[in-house]
Amino acid sequence: MRNRLYHGEHGGLRRSRSSINKVPCPPFVTVSSVVAHFEFADKTCTAPAARSDRMRDIALAHVPRDRAIRLLDLGCGTGSLLFRLAEALPAAALCGVDISPANIRAARTRQAGQPAAGRVRFEAADYLDYVAEPFDAIVTDGVLHLIPGDSATLVRKLASDLVPGGLLFCSMPFDCAYNRAFAGVRRVLRSVRSSWLDLLILKFARFLHGAEMDEEGLRERVDYMYIAPERLMSEPLAACFASVGLRRVATYPMESTSPSQLKHQVTVFAREPIRS
Repeated sequence: MRNRLYHGEHGGLRRSRSSINKVPCPPFVTVSSVVAHFEFADKTCTAPAARSDRMRDIALAHVPRDRAIRLLDLGCGTGSLLFRLAEALPAAALCGVDISPANIRAARTRQAGQPAAGRVRFEAADYLDYVAEPFDAIVTDGVLHLIPGDSATLVRKLASDLVPGGLLFCSMPFDCAYNRAFAGVRRVLRSVRSSWLDLLILKFARFLHGAEMDEEGLRERVDYMYIAPERLMSEPLAACFASVGLRRVATYPMESTSPSQLKHQVTVFAREPIRS
């Protein structure tokens, strides 16, 4: 399988590896390379504040605030969500992982001015190659649906990175007519991408969001109009999670900030205790 790249809303690129599907999981929405000709490694992506606030609040509804838990932000971007969680969880040790060195550099720069800086660390790494002791909680916003490759390999990795009883907070697009149609639009746009189309998308973004986003933030998001999801949250995908011991315990809506954004929801999974 040829190398492929992805870049999440918080994260950077990763090169996928071929793997054997040993767990019954749904097929991908698209099996084509996810904009492999784009280069994201030197770009940053910062999540909107309202989105990070929403993810933080959902996590805080489930994790204990007074315990010394270990928490991972997968596809942490520039640290928007992780810093919020660090402030709200004074006993926690937190780690952010992102494939983009530019994102990690930006996060570390922000870290210097954070009260909880000593309990937060950032690493530039490909998650599928990342090795650490299991975490009590993993949060990931706008990343899992863009990772190319085998869904079974990905969910097995997520399960192995959680302690028994640990929680996974996953925000990603769900299976609906709007998302399937818009994924098709993105694939068409990708096939005809040009500088004038980039400019047209940027002008449209300025019209819709110029009042609440700066120019840098708008330019960051042009590339996403060419990225179709590899998978959508669905009953078959939830069954794939369940097959590796990740039981769905809650689902929350995630408000869209733009008509050009895929509709997301947050699904919370709990790692089943390992039976002896």
